Amino acid sequence: MHNTMGRNCQECKPFFYKDPEKDIRDPLVCRSCDCDPVGSEHGGECDLVSGRCICKRFVEGRRCDQCMHGYWNMAPENPEGCEPCSCHTLGTVGNYGCDKRTGECRCKRFVTGRNCDQCLPQYWGLGDDIEGCKPCNCDVGGSYDNKCDQQTGQCNCRPNIIGRHCDQPAPGFFITNLDYLIYEAEFAEGVGNTRVVIRESQPGRRVTWTGPGFMRVSEGDSLIFEIPDIPMSMEYEIVIRYEAQMGERWDDVRVTVIRPGPVDQRGPCANSIPQDDFKVSSLPRGTTHYLVSPSSCLEAGVSYQIRIDFNHYKSGRTTPQASALIDSIALFPSVNSIPIFQGPGAPLEMRLEFERFNCREQQMAARSQSDISDVCKQYIFSISSIVQKGALDCTCDKTGSISTTCDPIGGQCTCKHNVIGRTCDQCAPGTYNFSPRGCTQCNCNAIGSRDNFCEVTTGQCLCLPNVYGRQCDQCQQGFWGFPNCRTCQCNGRADICDNESGQCLYCRDNTGGHHCERCASGYYGDPRPGSRVGCRPCMCPGGVNSGFQHADTCRLDTRTNQAICDCRPGYTGPNCNRCANNYFGNPLVPGGTCQACECNNNIDPASPGNCDATTGRCLQCIYNTEGFNCERCSAGYYGDARDQNCQACVCNLLGTDRNAGPCDPRTGQCACLPNVIGLRCDSCAPNFWKIASGEGCESCNCDPRGALSTQCNEFDGQCQCITGRGGRTCADCEDNYWGDPSHQCFPCDCDRVGSATLQCDRHTGACECLEGVGGHKCDRCARGTTGFMPNCVPCGECFDDWDRIISELSSQTNRLIQEGSEIKIGGVKGIFEAEFRSMEDKLDEVRRILAGTNVTQHDLDRLQDSLNNIRKNLTDSNVQLDTVNKEVIDTSDRIETANNRIEAIRRNVDKLKMTAEELKRNATRIREMDIIGAYNSTLESERRSKAAQWKVDSTTAVLDESVTVREQVDLVIEQQRDGFDERYEENEAQLTTLSGEISTLDGRIVDLNEMVCDGRGEPCDSLCGGAGCGKCGGLSCEDGSVTKANNAMDLAKRAEKTLAERKTESQALLSELRGAETHANEAKAAAQEAYDSASAAKNESEGTLSALDDLMSRITEYMEQNGAKPAEIRQVAEEVLAMSISLQPEEIRDLARQINETIRGLTDIDTILAETKGDLERANDLKARAGATKEGADNVLDTAQRVLEALKRASEAQDAARNAIAKAEEDIMKAEEDLVMIESETTAGVEKSRETLDRVNDLKERLDSLKTTFTENEVNVQRAANEADVAEGLANQAEQDADDLDRKYTDVAIQLETKYNATRTAKEQADNLRDRASSLYQNTYEKIERLKVMGDEFDRNEKTLGDLSHEINELNQRMKVYFTDIQQSARRLRTCG
Repeated sequence: MHNTMGRNCQECKPFFYKDPEKDIRDPLVCRSCDCDPVGSEHGGECDLVSGRCICKRFVEGRRCDQCMHGYWNMAPENPEGCEPCSCHTLGTVGNYGCDKRTGECRCKRFVTGRNCDQCLPQYWGLGDDIEGCKPCNCDVGGSYDNKCDQQTGQCNCRPNIIGRHCDQPAPGFFITNLDYLIYEAEFAEGVGNTRVVIRESQPGRRVTWTGPGFMRVSEGDSLIFEIPDIPMSMEYEIVIRYEAQMGERWDDVRVTVIRPGPVDQRGPCANSIPQDDFKVSSLPRGTTHYLVSPSSCLEAGVSYQIRIDFNHYKSGRTTPQASALIDSIALFPSVNSIPIFQGPGAPLEMRLEFERFNCREQQMAARSQSDISDVCKQYIFSISSIVQKGALDCTCDKTGSISTTCDPIGGQCTCKHNVIGRTCDQCAPGTYNFSPRGCTQCNCNAIGSRDNFCEVTTGQCLCLPNVYGRQCDQCQQGFWGFPNCRTCQCNGRADICDNESGQCLYCRDNTGGHHCERCASGYYGDPRPGSRVGCRPCMCPGGVNSGFQHADTCRLDTRTNQAICDCRPGYTGPNCNRCANNYFGNPLVPGGTCQACECNNNIDPASPGNCDATTGRCLQCIYNTEGFNCERCSAGYYGDARDQNCQACVCNLLGTDRNAGPCDPRTGQCACLPNVIGLRCDSCAPNFWKIASGEGCESCNCDPRGALSTQCNEFDGQCQCITGRGGRTCADCEDNYWGDPSHQCFPCDCDRVGSATLQCDRHTGACECLEGVGGHKCDRCARGTTGFMPNCVPCGECFDDWDRIISELSSQTNRLIQEGSEIKIGGVKGIFEAEFRSMEDKLDEVRRILAGTNVTQHDLDRLQDSLNNIRKNLTDSNVQLDTVNKEVIDTSDRIETANNRIEAIRRNVDKLKMTAEELKRNATRIREMDIIGAYNSTLESERRSKAAQWKVDSTTAVLDESVTVREQVDLVIEQQRDGFDERYEENEAQLTTLSGEISTLDGRIVDLNEMVCDGRGEPCDSLCGGAGCGKCGGLSCEDGSVTKANNAMDLAKRAEKTLAERKTESQALLSELRGAETHANEAKAAAQEAYDSASAAKNESEGTLSALDDLMSRITEYMEQNGAKPAEIRQVAEEVLAMSISLQPEEIRDLARQINETIRGLTDIDTILAETKGDLERANDLKARAGATKEGADNVLDTAQRVLEALKRASEAQDAARNAIAKAEEDIMKAEEDLVMIESETTAGVEKSRETLDRVNDLKERLDSLKTTFTENEVNVQRAANEADVAEGLANQAEQDADDLDRKYTDVAIQLETKYNATRTAKEQADNLRDRASSLYQNTYEKIERLKVMGDEFDRNEKTLGDLSHEINELNQRMKVYFTDIQQSARRLRTCG
C-alpha cells in the first residue's frame, strides 16, 4: 500500500523513490521514478533519495531517453544504451554527430566525406564553425592556386612570397609597382637639340618626377629609349611622364616601338600587327602624364627600342620656341592581358573593382605609395606577383641604404642622407661623395658657378671664367675680387693676393704692404723694384729673429745715414738697448725683455725711478701701500691695495684693545675688547652694555622673569621690562614703586616738592628728600629745621648741639637695645662667651673644692675674693663694651662720610679719565696726522733727493760725453779746415752762377704765366695771376693750361657722378627683378602647395568613394545572403502570432476548468492530482511563455521595421555621397588643370627672370668695364696738369663715352621695364590662379567634411544594421525554441485532455 515495503513500511518499492518533502506516513511519500527502461540501468530504477534516473553509458536526458551526441540506436539489448556514430562530430550539422535514430551523417556546408571528416577543396580547418571549414582565400597572384593545406590553411606561394594567404613578400624582398618598368628620359639617347635638365629637390616641396631630372626637348627633337628587361610576354601600355612648358597641347608626337626581329608566332604576341608599333599621340596641357594607345605586345627576354618624335607643336606651322620637359616613360601591364582578370565570374568582378578604384591611373603619375588606396595595393600585389613571377630581391646598396630591407610594395630602400634611387645607389642631384655617411651637399656658389650641380666623385662645381675652387667661390691664383676677378698688383714680389681685398700675400725680398710696395716690418731701405739698396734688417739691437729685437720698424736718418729704431713700449735708446723709465729687465740678451714695473698702479707713472731697474722692486709706493709690488696696505690701513683702496683704520678707542696692534690689513677689523663687536669695535655684543668703561662690555643680566628680552640698552644698561617691573635689570618693581615684585609692589608716593626724585628706595620705600626736608615721603620739614613745606629753615647751632647729644644718646641706647636683643636671642654666652667660660671653669673648681672633705675658711675667703674679682671684671667689661660700642658708632659714621666722599671723588675721577682719554685720543690723532705728514714729507724729500741725484748722475755722463764729443769735433774741424775753405769758395762761385740763371728764369716766367695761367704778368697778372701769386687762371682765362685742366676735371667728375647714378639705378632695377623672381617663386610654391592640397583632397575623396563602394558592396552581399530577409522576418513573426492565437490564456483556463471537472468525477483524487500537478505547472509555464513569445514577435516586427528604415536612409546617403564625390572629382580635375597651368607659367616666368638676370649681370660687367675705362680717364685727367691739350681731348672723349653710356643705359632700362612688366603679368596670373586654387581647395575641403559626416552616419547605420541583424538572429533562434516548446506542450496537453 502507498508503494512502500519493509517490516514497518519504511521503504519505497522498486521503481519508486521517497519524496524528501513529505512525511513517511504520507500516502504519496513514494513517487514513481519515471525513467525510460531502455536507456536506464536496472530496467528503469532511479535513485531512492533524489529520484534521478541512472542512465546507461552513452544515454542522456532527464528520463535517460535519448542518445548522447555522436551516438545512435538506443536499444534494450545494448548494455551501454547506444552505439557510437562513425561521423566526425565537428563536421556534422550542429556538432551532433549522426542522426540519433537512423545513424545518418549530415555534413556542414563546407565539409565532405562519408563520415563528414574532410573539408571541401579550397577550404581548411575543420572545426565547430557553423559552416565547418574556412575558405583558403589564397591571394590570386601571390599563390599558384586557391588550394591550401587542410590543417594549417597554408597556400602554395610563389617564390619569395610568404604568409598563409601568400599575401606578403618575404623579408628582404618586395613586390613591384605597376610602373616598375620606368625608363628615365635623361638617360635616353637624344636626337636634335635635347638637353638634360637636372632638378634638385627642395625641402618641403613634393617630388613630382622620378630620377635626377628631365630631358628638355624642342620641336623636331627625338628620344630613343632602350628597353632590355621585359619580365613577361604580354600587352604593355606606354605612359609618357612630362611637364608642359607651353600653354597649349603639343599636337604631333609620334611613338614607335622598334623590334629586333619578328614576333614568336607561337607566343602570346603572335596576333600583333606591325601597325600597332606606330602610334600617334600628343601631350595635353594640364596633366603630367599621357597614356599612349594602343598597347604593344612585348616578349620576355627580347630587347626593344622606343622612339618618341616630337614633331610640330602646332599642326601646320613651326614653333621654334616650343619645348617640354620629358621625365620618363613607364610600361604598364595591360588590363586585357592580366591573367587574374580573364574570364567571367570572380575575375570579371576583380577587373571591374580594379577599374572602379582607378588603380592603374593612381600609378600613372609619379607619386608616393601613401597616395595609393589599400584596395589598389592589394591588386598591385597580385598583378606584380604574376608578372614578376614572385617577389624580387631588395638588393639595397650597403653603402647608401640604412638597412638591407626595403618597402614591401615598390621595393624602395631606406636611403641615407642625400642618397636616392630604389636601391639607394646614387647621390641626389646637388650632392656628391657617395659614402657610408650618405652624400654631401655641393653648395656651389650661386655667383661663381653655372648651377648647383657638381661632379659626383670630387664635388667640383662648374665654374665661370677666372673662378676656381670646389664650390667656385674663389678667384684663380694671381687674381682677386670674386666674382669679378682681377689680376693681383704686387710689383713682381708676390704671386697671390687676398681674394677679398687684393692685398698681396707672401711678399718677397723683405717687402710688405698692400702691393708689396714698402719694406716689411723690421726692415728699412728702398723697396722699389731694381733698387740696389733693397730692404735691410733693423738692428734693434739684435735684428729680426735674434731673440732680442725690441722694435718692429725703423727709419733711416739721412743726416747720419744710420737706422733709428721705433722702439716698442718699455725700451729706449737709438737701438732700443735700454729699458725705459719705470721698466726693468735686461734687453741685451736673447729672450731678455723690459717689463713694466708691477706696482699695482700704486705709483706715479710720471715720476722716474718708481722701481729697481734690475729687480723690479717698487720703490715709490703711494696710496698708503707697501711691499715688493705695492701689493698690500701700509700699517694702520686696510683694503685692497691692487684697487687703490687702502683706507685708514678707524677703531673706537673705548672698544679697541690698544695692545693688539693695528686693524686687519685686508678687512679693517679692529682688535676688540671682551664682548665688543663691530668692524670698528664700536658696539657691544648682544646682551652686553657699558662700552664706555674702556674695559669691554658688561652683561645686561636682565631678569628672565621681568624682562621682555635678554638685550638691554647698550649705553645705560636698561633692560626692557614687562608691565609691573622696573629697575635696570627689571628685577625690581616698576618705576615709582617699591617692594618685592614677586609678591607685591607699593607706590612710592614721594612728595613732588620735597623729593629729589619720585623713585623711592625699591626695598624700603623711603623717598630721597631734598635738603631740609624729611619724613618717609619727604612731605614735611626735617628735624633741625622749622617752618612749613617747602620753606624749611635750619633751627641753628643750639639745636645742632642738642641734636648731636641726643643722637649720641640715641645711638648708645640703640646699641644697648641691640645688645639686649642679642642677649635675649642668643643669651649672654654669645656676647660674654670667654668670660662665661672662665666663670664656668671657676665654678667647676668651686664644686670640686666643695666636694672635698675639708673646706676651710681660707678657702671660702679665697672664693669670696674670686667672686669680687669676677664682679669687678664684669663691671669693667661693661664699661669697655660701652666704649667699644661708641667707637664702633663713630667709626661707622666716619666710614659713611668717607664712602660718600669716595663716591664723589670717583665720579670726578671718571670725568677726568674721560676727559683725559678724549685728550689722549685727540693727541693720538694729531700725532698720527703729524706722523703721516712727516712720513709723506720724508718720502717726498727722499724722492726729490733721488731724482736730483739721478739728474746729477745723468748730467755727469752727459758732460763726460760732451767733453769727448767736443774734443772730437775740434779735432775734425782742425783736420777739415782747409777742405772746408776750398768748398766754401766753390759754393760762392756756384751761387753767383745760380743767381745769373735765376735772373734768366725770371724773364721766362712771363712766358710760362701766359701758357699756364693765360696772363703775362711780371710776375703777376691782375686778372689771371701767375707763378707765386697765389692765383693762376680763372673764368676769363680759358686759354691757360690750368683752366683747361680744371674744366676737364669737372667734366670727368660729372661723368663719374652720372655713372654712379646709373649704377645705382641699375642696381635698384636688379633688386626689383630679383624681388620679382622671388615673388614668382613664391607664387609657384603657393600653386604647388595648392596642387598638393587638391591632390590630397582628391585622394581622400577617392578613398571615401572607395569606402562607400565597399560599404554598398557589403550591404548588397548582406541583402543577397541566404539569411532572413525583412519580408521573411515579418512572415515568420506573423506565423508566430497566428500560432499563439490557439494558445490564448482563456483557452488554457478553459482547458484547466475541464480538467478540474474531470477530476471531480474521478476516484483516488489525491493520486490523480499528484500525477497531474506537473502538467498543470507546465501549462502555467506555457501560458507565460506564450505571452513572452507574443511580446518577442512584436519586438521582431518593430526591429524589422527599423531595419527597413535604416536601409532606406543608407540608400539615400549613398546616393548623396556618390553625387558629392562626382562633384569633388570634377573640382579636383579642374584644380589639377589649373595647377599644371600655374606651374607651367611659373616655370616660364622663372626662365624669363633668369634670362633677365643674365642680361643684368652682363650689363653689370659692362658697367664694371666702363668704370675701369673711367678710372683710366681719371688718370689721364690728372696728367692734364702738365699736358693740357691731351687732357682736353681725353675729357671730350670721356664726355662722349658718358653720352653713349647714358643712351645704352636708357635702352637697357627700357628692356628691363618690358621684362618686368611681362613678369608682373605672369605673377598676376599666378596670383589669380592661386586664388582660384585656394577657392577650389576650400570647396573641396567642405565637401570632404560633408563626406566625412555622411561616412560617419553610414558607419552608424552599418553598425545599427549589424546590431539588428544579430538581434534578428537571436530572435529567430528564440522563436524556433519557443515554437518547438509550444508544439510539444500542446501535444502533451492534448494527450492529457
